[in-house]
Amino acid sequence: MRTAIGGGPVIVQKGQVKITNEEELKFAGKAISDKHPRTCIGYTNGGYLVIMVIQGRFPGIAEGATLEQEAKLLIDLGCFEALNLDGGGSSCMLINGKETIKPSDKEGQRPVPAVFIIANK
Repeated sequence: MRTAIGGGPVIVQKGQVKITNEEELKFAGKAISDKHPRTCIGYTNGGYLVIMVIQGRFPGIAEGATLEQEAKLLIDLGCFEALNLDGGGSSCMLINGKETIKPSDKEGQRPVPAVFIIANK
């Protein structure tokens, strides 16, 4: 195996919003329709990989997104298939070691049991 990825729920299938939480049971209550920081990944028909982190929980500055809003943003970027990876206070993206968004956890970045790394060979 060269590549494996886990997350959920699926949010885009065949270029359309399709949130599959009923099958995957990833979120309970209002977590689907509430705005939160989000981390997601998708790919386009042209073979491009899109990785996006949405800043949230900063009222008036960055509110976050619902899963449907996240899916629509990915479709607007040309994604044909997409998956929500995680969200909440630990959502952060580093590029060359620098934060691209501010995590909503008061302590800032914190250790999490998952990471996505892209490296040049």
